Amino acid sequence: MIIIASIALGVGLVAGFGVGLWLAKVARQRRLQAAEAEAEAIVLDAKDRFEEALSEAKERVADFEEELWSRNEKEVDSLESRVQAKESEYRKKRSEIDRSFFKETKELQKRAAELSEAEKRMMSRQEGCDGTRARIHEARLVLIAELARLTGEDVNAVKKRLLDDLEDSSRVESKKRANRIEDEARANAEPIAKRIIGIALNRFLRPSCTERGIGTVELAGDDQKKKLLGPDGANLRALEKACGVDLSVTEDNTVAIAGYDPVRRELTTRCLEKLLNEKKVDPAVVDRIVEKTKAGLLRKVEEDGRRVANELNCSDINIEIKKMLGSLRYRYSFAQNQYFHVAEVGWLCGLLASELGDVKRKDAKRAGLLHDVGKAMDHSVEGGHAVIGADFIQKNGEAPHIVHAVRAHHYEEQPASDLAFLVIGADAMSGGRPGARRQTVNTYNQKIEALSTIGDGFPGVSRTMIFNAGREVRVVVDAKRVNDVQSLKLCRQIADKIEDECSYPGQIKVVVVRETHAEAFAK
Repeated sequence: MIIIASIALGVGLVAGFGVGLWLAKVARQRRLQAAEAEAEAIVLDAKDRFEEALSEAKERVADFEEELWSRNEKEVDSLESRVQAKESEYRKKRSEIDRSFFKETKELQKRAAELSEAEKRMMSRQEGCDGTRARIHEARLVLIAELARLTGEDVNAVKKRLLDDLEDSSRVESKKRANRIEDEARANAEPIAKRIIGIALNRFLRPSCTERGIGTVELAGDDQKKKLLGPDGANLRALEKACGVDLSVTEDNTVAIAGYDPVRRELTTRCLEKLLNEKKVDPAVVDRIVEKTKAGLLRKVEEDGRRVANELNCSDINIEIKKMLGSLRYRYSFAQNQYFHVAEVGWLCGLLASELGDVKRKDAKRAGLLHDVGKAMDHSVEGGHAVIGADFIQKNGEAPHIVHAVRAHHYEEQPASDLAFLVIGADAMSGGRPGARRQTVNTYNQKIEALSTIGDGFPGVSRTMIFNAGREVRVVVDAKRVNDVQSLKLCRQIADKIEDECSYPGQIKVVVVRETHAEAFAK
């Protein structure tokens, strides 16, 4: 009984466990079905919301498009009208171009036919000329043979004598003709040149520049002087080191600036003026002011270069050349500011080209503007300013004829174009006009002494006189030692020596005076 009860209990437990598993499975399936139904409901709800949002977005886009169209309708219509007008204009121009092209094609065909006919006529005439030349050659041979028979000379000797006679007569005739042309040119060239120069100068209305450069800065008093100097002059030494110049303060509270580079002098002047307005000055402040002022000065140089290039309608000049032109603002020659000098030469050169008509005015203004750009370069570049300036602009893309005009304006290269001679003339006009350049008394005395020494150095010279501020040298010679022919030769020799040994703007006139004095006493 116990065994049977145990078996019944085990079967009951197994059956209960199976029923429990079945019931758990049924519950799990029901929960899964419920979750799937809930997920499906969520998805359907999300789809409905999405479709609703999409519909609202489409309505919003439609409303925006309608609003945008109503707001820009007029502008769109205007653009469409302009497009239609441009298309009509394009079709009209295209039609005109086509007609012009067909017309020019017909004209070229006509000219080609005319050239063909002219070529045929030329060939016919060439054949006639060849026949005539052959007959002349035969007649000449017959004539030479007949002359040889009559004179008893060899045929080659007769040919040589005839050729020599023809050459001599041609040379004499050519010399006479050349002398006549040269005399006419000398007689007419000077009045024409004076007239053209007068017209150009009267048309040139640019005011002259009286600026000569300032090398000093005035101090307001001893307090300002003490602030600027600093302890033991440390501020001044820092400024000297940063700017590369020599500074000295005089007893009358004036700061003198000494240095070969005018750009450094300008930088120092600007720094001093700014330091005087500082509340406290020390070496650190000096360095800061110098750096800031240097950047401003470089911008000013570039701006000045652009300004003068635009003034002469040469805005396409390379930026590096413009910077060099701008730095000419602080360079002087005989106290003449070179920045304004190159602008003057550019304008004068353009005016001369306009009067002559043989040189493009634009090229003349460009060559005149660039002729002294070499003066902006420092001592690290070797060579004369005309040569290094020409090399610099050639490197930066200037045309060969402009480069030649710049290189030849002081005869470092022989002038070989009308443009080069125009630059030479305009340069002399700018430097030689009254008030353009200024010389010191010492320089003037040295010039007068040099001219007098050159004149007195030739044999037969009695005395040398200088007139017109050194622009005329008058030499009086001994009539017993120097005749008329020798005086002409002496005049040329003195002029050549002045050209070789002296430096001067413009030209110097040399006059040799030969006088004969007759004396007698009545007793």
